[in-house]
Amino acid sequence: MKVVNAGRRRGEEGSALVIAMVLLVILTIIGIYAIQISTSEFGMATLTKMGKISMNAAEAGAYAGIDALPVMTAVTGAYLPNGATYDYTASSLGSEPMTGFDTNWTQAVFNVRGVGHPPSVWSGRKMVDAGVAYGPVPAGTGY
Repeated sequence: MKVVNAGRRRGEEGSALVIAMVLLVILTIIGIYAIQISTSEFGMATLTKMGKISMNAAEAGAYAGIDALPVMTAVTGAYLPNGATYDYTASSLGSEPMTGFDTNWTQAVFNVRGVGHPPSVWSGRKMVDAGVAYGPVPAGTGY
């Protein structure tokens, strides 16, 4: 009596191993690609967050400078609770007449610049310029 291999054909021994190895290589390549995409997305999200923190710090600096008017001060490296810092400077642009008032009254015009920096581990900065009219003030006071 002759025994026949029912489940095998000639030349197909080990083909399952080759197919499994090819699939394993393909899945490994897809996994590496997915890790690179998520790392890139994480980096972009972090940079966007640091940009927003810097912008908020610059706005905080501008508001602090506006609050200090009419005294023209400059502050450097003021810390915020999130680790960001801001600087601000205020400068006078002179005065201009105010509508509705006589010539004895004017409004003083200032420029305030706030510069925000992200926490110290990161670099970058954002700037906010604000034009501020302060008045009415008596004409000739030298604001």
